[in-house]
Amino acid sequence: MGAPVLLGVRWHGDECGGPVNRVKRSLLHIVAHQDDDLYFMNPDLVRSLQDGDEITTVVVTAGEGDGINVDTDDPQRHSQQPDFAGYSTARGCGLRSAYARMATGDRTSPWHREPVQLVPGFTVERFTLVARPTVRMYFCQLHMGAPGVGGERTRVHRLWDGTVRSQATLPVRGSTVGEVQHVSREQLVAGLTALLDQVAPTVVRAMDPDPEHDGGKDGFVMSDHADHTSVTQFALAALARHRGAGHAPVVEHYRAYANRFWGYNLDAVAVAEKAEYLATYAGLDAAHCPQGTCERCGDRQLGSNPYRSTHMMSSALRYSPPANWLRLGPGGRLNAFAVLGGRLAFWTETGPASGAWRGPFILGDGWMSPTLAVTGAPGGPAELVGLSRTMVAGGGATVEIVHTVQDPDGNGFNGWQSLENPDWTHHDGRRQRELGVPSAAVDGAGRLHVFARNFAQGISMRRRNESGAWEPWEDLGGSFAQDAGVALTTEHGTVELYVPGKDTVGRWHQTFLGGPFVQDDTLKTGKVATGGITAVDSGGGRTCLYYRQAATQQVMAYRQHENGNWPGGGAGLGTSGGTGAVAAVWAPERGAREAFLAHRGSDGRLAVSLPVPDRDASGTHWRAVGEMFTHAPSMAYDAAGAVVVAVIGTDGRLCLRRQLSPVVGSALGPALPVEPA
Repeated sequence: MGAPVLLGVRWHGDECGGPVNRVKRSLLHIVAHQDDDLYFMNPDLVRSLQDGDEITTVVVTAGEGDGINVDTDDPQRHSQQPDFAGYSTARGCGLRSAYARMATGDRTSPWHREPVQLVPGFTVERFTLVARPTVRMYFCQLHMGAPGVGGERTRVHRLWDGTVRSQATLPVRGSTVGEVQHVSREQLVAGLTALLDQVAPTVVRAMDPDPEHDGGKDGFVMSDHADHTSVTQFALAALARHRGAGHAPVVEHYRAYANRFWGYNLDAVAVAEKAEYLATYAGLDAAHCPQGTCERCGDRQLGSNPYRSTHMMSSALRYSPPANWLRLGPGGRLNAFAVLGGRLAFWTETGPASGAWRGPFILGDGWMSPTLAVTGAPGGPAELVGLSRTMVAGGGATVEIVHTVQDPDGNGFNGWQSLENPDWTHHDGRRQRELGVPSAAVDGAGRLHVFARNFAQGISMRRRNESGAWEPWEDLGGSFAQDAGVALTTEHGTVELYVPGKDTVGRWHQTFLGGPFVQDDTLKTGKVATGGITAVDSGGGRTCLYYRQAATQQVMAYRQHENGNWPGGGAGLGTSGGTGAVAAVWAPERGAREAFLAHRGSDGRLAVSLPVPDRDASGTHWRAVGEMFTHAPSMAYDAAGAVVVAVIGTDGRLCLRRQLSPVVGSALGPALPVEPA
């Protein structure tokens, strides 16, 4: 077993880190190119703009590509001469037009532009939307491929890995920063850190630092753009420094080109809205350039049909958040867990069903990716499993699964212990960086089982045996598994694992306590949207799955028959749109449609469906409540038997709603944010 990632300190909620003060909703986006946020972060981006949040976007590269602002499908485009500064100018104008339209409804709404020195030797251009001064954009203008020695074009990823000492900038036409700068790796990290310190965001959105390879091709074929990955590495390095000043924002990483491999998670309405803003970015609705700096405003490489790219069809997080991070722990107190600013965050009730909370307490060191598997024996200490990510010399990174256990009194944790990586022994270090989001379950004998998708896109498992020792990683097989499975302990104490795949959900299960895992090929749910699933024990030895149907955002229920067989398909529970995992708590003597359900709706807010007092009124009753939030909601029974729903808002605060009385059919009470002490 490897050495601890976080050395053997004992963390206690009243001693470590201290609470983090939240006073606003401020979202910072760090992207490589001018369309990354429109393709991959929308509709979350437009909802934040419409919600009146403080929005800051940083575009790191000039995005000049091949310098030809002509439809890539135009057979005559090869005859055009490259104009790198002109194309970068047009893309920047297009992006600002799209932001103006999203924020004000008017694509021509003016911007104020000015130079801003982030650190000595590195000045960027800031644009502020005049009608909404809390909407700002920073353009760093690093060449995607700057001219180098011997005519070879350098790339931003070489700046990250140290192959080149600096990267030249490409000023756009009309810029207030007209000179070419040569930006070092340290200047870019320090500049992003300075911007983080100034903005003090409650949420940071970035791209995928460790994208999956193309599993449908032989060898190692990266599915994503190298700029996405390297710019995210710069963002993480800056976030680590920013955290040193006492900040702990929510961090969200969005998948990019890899979305094409899995079930699309946006419906026709969401895609159509996304297409409208991309059309504005492409200049399709532009009679002239509102900023007067380019001949052909907008990114004309997209052509006249924004739907032609599959980038349109999904908006999914790389680290799909689970929906089971709220649980009843020692002393009858509810506990909530998250990752804030790359560290474990912990909240706890002050007493059983008290409704009063303390936290967040920010624990440990190192950098944790924003996902946690939360499990444990019912009512006992929590066992947490996460992904630790460490940057190494040469611009690479190591990724490993780590584990910690809550103290018996529920007030502290032991340090993280490494469970290594199922691909750690392979000579190609790129394999381990694709390690999937872990899931975990404790069986009836107290043995912890940890699962994750491996490089081969199958499932690996490691478990702790009766003596407390960890057995080696075991390959459970499978192929083309999506990320973000869910593990479940049945009423018999056995463990089951459910993982979405290309066309259905895969199932691995034990036939007896402590036994081997068997793959079940009888489960046929249909295609599942990327973003996570939920499994609950619905009594009588029957598991019920909740997931979203691909391309519709429809919430589906899929419940096992009493004889253990599976139905031919899932049951639609209606939809209020949205993406991500559905939180579920089973209601006694009710069915799959009458469970307590919560998810993230199309407006980014909490959508809940609760059982009604009339048992004959079957079906879901979706209702939107509250403000925008991040990741996925969670639900649990408290010590009095009342259901509690928890979210982490875009202001970084934990917010809870509790049933007014602990009976099925009781409504939820008002939202109660946990105010940091």
